[in-house]
Amino acid sequence: MTTISIIGSGNMATAIGTRAAKHGHTIEIMSRNTAKAQALADQIGDRATVGTFGARPAGDIVIVAVLHTGAVEVVAHYGDALAGKILVDITMNRPG
Repeated sequence: MTTISIIGSGNMATAIGTRAAKHGHTIEIMSRNTAKAQALADQIGDRATVGTFGARPAGDIVIVAVLHTGAVEVVAHYGDALAGKILVDITMNRPG
């Protein structure tokens, strides 16, 4: 199966990571908050690991699961480490 890297450790990272792991994918959680990333990986189970925030993601698919206000900053921070990856941005800027 595929390795999926998720940048973020909140509600959407939890939902996506849990479901993807149930379907046999390996999940890498990357977050500025290492303790929160580890807690999420532990919750997901054996198919999840914690990656170093800012390092090249292990996954062929990288999901940006951060608040919309931080998405551009996160992608810029990773820069060339995202080259050749499928990048999925689930952020949404809601009016008001």
